[in-house]
Amino acid sequence: MIFLLLSILCNSLLFIILKCFGRFRVNTLQALVFNYITAFSLGVMTNDSGMSFRTLPQMPWFWLVLLMGTLFIIVFLLIAKTAQEIGVSVATVANKMSVIIPVTVAVLFYHNSCGPLKILGIALALAALLLTSLKEKGAVAVSSRGLWMFLLPFIVFVGSGVIDALVNFAQERLITKEYSSLFLAGCFAVAGCIGVTTVLFRFIVKKEKIKIQSIIAGIVLGVPNYISIHCMLKALNSKVLESSVLYPINNMGIVLLSSAGAVLLFKEKLSWKNVAGILISVVAILLIAGS
Repeated sequence: MIFLLLSILCNSLLFIILKCFGRFRVNTLQALVFNYITAFSLGVMTNDSGMSFRTLPQMPWFWLVLLMGTLFIIVFLLIAKTAQEIGVSVATVANKMSVIIPVTVAVLFYHNSCGPLKILGIALALAALLLTSLKEKGAVAVSSRGLWMFLLPFIVFVGSGVIDALVNFAQERLITKEYSSLFLAGCFAVAGCIGVTTVLFRFIVKKEKIKIQSIIAGIVLGVPNYISIHCMLKALNSKVLESSVLYPINNMGIVLLSSAGAVLLFKEKLSWKNVAGILISVVAILLIAGS
């Protein structure tokens, strides 16, 4: 359970750090690149498989490293795009509601149990995530800027869910415990390479300056980013909880802790919908964990 708690803590810390980006005028893409460089470095340093990072392309699961690394940066940028073009609430709902994808995959393909209490708990978890993410004016009002604006939240929903499902697939079928750090390092390296290429293009062609605060922010972001995914893999490997139970509890914990952090650190106000969502999430955790 300690790995699950660490994953929840570090994921919540990510939201708090991202919240500070606007205050310090951090370039999101640049910070994202240095975040992946930091996470990659941590993956290499914690690699205890006895295999060199240079042997990574020879691994039978290297294709998954390429796929997940690409998804890491694309989905993150789409979340940012959704938040900027449509609204932060829409991006949050799309990202958090995606928990239904890895849970469904775990039940259908990994023979996770699926009793009535778990089904009820998952349903309540989804309702709680929606209520917690809604703002006073609602969170699902889509702008009238064309079909792309309708597709963005759906793509974020699918992309976030696919990433979680692939992490679970890697743990269930491909990656042994000793290779988890090497696997994650590879994913972050791919994401970093894509990001570096994009930043260099903007630097050379668009004359976009690289900000020192973006470098610092990226390094600060990279530490909890790596730890959150590393601990999630450890929690999955422990087999203490089924993945269909682990993911909803993880997301609920992130919502609870992030909400508390927003209220305490940023003086954000919670609507009655947010409070109702938090209370429902507690019930959902108890139902899922006890099923």
